[in-house]
Amino acid sequence: MIEESFHNYIKDFVLKSSEELEWGQPNYDNLLLEAKIIKRSERTYRILGLLTLSIQPHKKGATANDHKLDTLKFTPRKKVNLDDDDRQTFRWLEDGWILKEVRFEKDEKTVRSAHYRMGFRLYQYEQLKLQQKTDQIRQEFLQLQSDILATLSTQVVHHGKFSNKKGHGLQNIAKIVNQLNHNELNASDFFPQKWHLGSRLKYLHFVNAFSQLCLHKKEFDWKEIGAAYFQKIGGSKEFDSYKQEFIDHLEEWANVPAVELGLTSLGQITPVFFAGQLSGKYASYDWGPVHALTNLSIANEAYRTKATTLWLVENRAILTRMAAAEDFLKETNSLVICVDGHLRSTHKNAIVQLLDNSDIKQVMIWCDYDRDGLQISKEIHTLVYKHNALTKKFILPEQQVICDWFQFEQCLINFLENNTMEQEQMMGGVDHWKKWIQD
Repeated sequence: MIEESFHNYIKDFVLKSSEELEWGQPNYDNLLLEAKIIKRSERTYRILGLLTLSIQPHKKGATANDHKLDTLKFTPRKKVNLDDDDRQTFRWLEDGWILKEVRFEKDEKTVRSAHYRMGFRLYQYEQLKLQQKTDQIRQEFLQLQSDILATLSTQVVHHGKFSNKKGHGLQNIAKIVNQLNHNELNASDFFPQKWHLGSRLKYLHFVNAFSQLCLHKKEFDWKEIGAAYFQKIGGSKEFDSYKQEFIDHLEEWANVPAVELGLTSLGQITPVFFAGQLSGKYASYDWGPVHALTNLSIANEAYRTKATTLWLVENRAILTRMAAAEDFLKETNSLVICVDGHLRSTHKNAIVQLLDNSDIKQVMIWCDYDRDGLQISKEIHTLVYKHNALTKKFILPEQQVICDWFQFEQCLINFLENNTMEQEQMMGGVDHWKKWIQD
């Protein structure tokens, strides 16, 4: 008697549309069964091929433990050529790890192709391993989530003043971790899209390790994070290959620079290049050349500008060209910020500060005309969208402006079907820039 699940496996992965099986009699000492692959209608009956497969009972959950079988990397639809005369091939067939599929020519006798497929037993075994891995990941995630929240809910252990910024940053991390759902972990918007599941779990381990040190030490070194967490030889290097992106993303979650949380030894300063009038508590910049803010100054300032037009450009060449145009920024009351590619927390914080503290009327968004440029434009639009009173203008490849994101997105998608172009290729000049501001 063929189990329904066995038959469904054959139907789903081996048989083609309108094909069915006609079971024969067992052979080879009743361990193997041949089944005809047929197609029938009211007028026709055709034999398309043969399946040979094991029907002997197998212990549920038994493992393959066969390196040679593993190297073949069978999947339900993969077809593999094996030596029929090899005793190993017959043993796999006999044990149900593989099945043999033969396809005939139209004469229903001549063999057109013969190959081996994943057997139902191997399919069950792989499904079991997949389920075990899924359960393991679920348990690992739930434990990590619980550990992080437990850590962040405790009182500070180290001696020294616990700054408001540090407390605020850790609270922000806790809020995000609390919102994570293990069922949606692989597609959660709280992580970069390019991160696979392994990277996301690794990052959560990093967050856990970082949080523990935050509460136990006022200041700490990068190497201490992994060393204290894993407590083994080489533990200090566990996060090294992810260093920059993990720190950047932690700052996204915390909305506070990592140095404010205690990470002081990297000596890393993230610049935000700009040109135009800008002032804060500790520094003031007038119309003139290109300047740079830093992640540290932004975290401790409340910058504002008298400019009414804010340019957010992807590349530094546009920034330097505008800054070099005599009196352009002053005459048009413009401030230009270079986002230097995909938005990082430092640039986001600077832009939000200026929008919150200033009387900016319009934002000019100008990026490369390629897939990355479209994504960066979207990131900028998402950031400034909540400021409803602002006019948002996007620069089109044809040196025109458009104020609707969805229209801009569609225009650029159409453009990218056959073209790509950098900003610098249609940089224009002062007359163009003034026209875009006025349009």
